[in-house]
Amino acid sequence: MKFLYKIYSGYNGFTPGRIPQRLLSGSQLRLGWRRYIDVVDVGNEVWVYFHGPHRFAHGVYVKGIVSKIDVDEQNVFIRTREYRTDRPLTDAATTRRVAEAVRTRNVQVFLLPREWVVPPDCSVDTVAESCRRRQCEACLTWQRLPLITRSACGWPARLPTEYRTFAPAYWVIPSRCYLYGDIAEPVRQTSELFYRFKTGEESLAYPLALGIYSALCKRKVLDFDSVIPIPLSPDKDKAGEIHRTRLLSRELAKLLGVRVAEVLSLNRSISKRRLMNSRYTRREFEDMYMGALEVSDRVRNFVRPLIVDDVCTEGTTLRCALRRIQEAHPECEATAATAGQMIVKAVVRKEGNLRA
Repeated sequence: MKFLYKIYSGYNGFTPGRIPQRLLSGSQLRLGWRRYIDVVDVGNEVWVYFHGPHRFAHGVYVKGIVSKIDVDEQNVFIRTREYRTDRPLTDAATTRRVAEAVRTRNVQVFLLPREWVVPPDCSVDTVAESCRRRQCEACLTWQRLPLITRSACGWPARLPTEYRTFAPAYWVIPSRCYLYGDIAEPVRQTSELFYRFKTGEESLAYPLALGIYSALCKRKVLDFDSVIPIPLSPDKDKAGEIHRTRLLSRELAKLLGVRVAEVLSLNRSISKRRLMNSRYTRREFEDMYMGALEVSDRVRNFVRPLIVDDVCTEGTTLRCALRRIQEAHPECEATAATAGQMIVKAVVRKEGNLRA
């Protein structure tokens, strides 16, 4: 659900030029919310429309997401994704439509009309141009992709319980899947989407990141101060492979209204597949990965990071990342998220959701 919030600058002098002064902790904006307080939810999008007697063009100057709801005080806090102080964020036509939608006097909160959202011509099955343009949220194809529900996925065996939560977006079919060929077509679609991204289709970063964001919304965990990507192995970087976790993290940072913090790096090349094929145990791989993984002192600037990997099987990489970060910053309260979760028996709680 999306909302329009109207501010009359003549009431207390709150004009677009004063937005930076009103932001709490650099990104949070408190809004008095006396309508739809029981309907609004964490993760909902809010457009803030300014009008009044002062000298500025009436329009939407802030776009953000609901990060906290104080029902007792009837306040809603939004984390700003973007704002301007000199001109509206929306084009002239959209500004006129918003002005018409919020014209009722003495009312601040309005629902954003659903008929404004026109589904794009989805091209995900071909060139994925609609994905590159970030039109997926209104796309019927994306909306039909089944998210992993919390009750359907167990906690991966190697993932530390010190993580606040784990939010995988979509199921991914491994090369040797214990369910064999009896897998539902929508799950096959999410798996194909992931593998296309893994093989270099950068434009698919946005729909996958949007899936992660949706999974976080369902868990009501959005209070992050940074997004930390798992680093790319130097040999893959040299070979020209796309940095999948960086791409996902950049899209997520925009959706969450926070910054990307690349505080993890590998000092040498390391391949999990190559080591596992050479009969190294998972523990041995973790020891070697920890030896190659380094963390910057800048990690101490972040208390609630979201650590992002492209896919999880048992959680070994995410385990090592948290261990390194905790060594440098014991007070860190991290959350783990991935675009995909491999279908392995140890984490699947509801096979019925996966079977054809």
